[in-house]
Amino acid sequence: MISRFPITATSPGGLGVGLDVDGRAVWLFNIHLDDEPYQPYQLLGIEYGPAPFLTTGAEAADWARRTRGPAIDLLEADMKAAEGAAAVFVTGDFNEPGYLDWTEAAVARGTHPVVVDWPTTHRLADLGFVDTYRAANPDPVAKPAFTWTPTYDEAATDDHPDRIDFVFARGAGLTVKGAWILGEDGPRSDIVVMPWPSDHRAVAAEIGF
Repeated sequence: MISRFPITATSPGGLGVGLDVDGRAVWLFNIHLDDEPYQPYQLLGIEYGPAPFLTTGAEAADWARRTRGPAIDLLEADMKAAEGAAAVFVTGDFNEPGYLDWTEAAVARGTHPVVVDWPTTHRLADLGFVDTYRAANPDPVAKPAFTWTPTYDEAATDDHPDRIDFVFARGAGLTVKGAWILGEDGPRSDIVVMPWPSDHRAVAAEIGF
């Protein structure tokens, strides 16, 4: 984590740091969750590790909960260090889509195969966090915001473009002023950076609080 504001503390589990932002306490947590088994591949019949193929959204949500739930338990416990903060942010590579993306409208458009209530992002929402990109760009059909992956042909049948990288925010009076996808020169990037160095596109958000 790099900050132009002073870092004042580290969470007990090492997932977050406290910042002094002009006299206000702010916490930033960063996570990188398990990529295997990967439920979009399980639903689409794409081989990736020793995991069965799935057919329903309920099955995918159950497998996602088992795959990443323990890590989110650790995150939730670690975030107790941020109690009373003016704002709390959670960022990272979730290796799981967002529940606001795999909607009936997105399925009808052909963006995703089935509706799935993805548990990791829904759990953060239940904890009071806002998915900043969806707050600024609420339509997952018009703005699918694929962060995975700029290195692959979206028409390929052995992968699936998706949004698996997030900026979540929580705080009283918090407002999302904007959120953007950063990546290579192409139609999926709101902000272009060339050469783009990663197999994921990045997410940036501007927050007022």
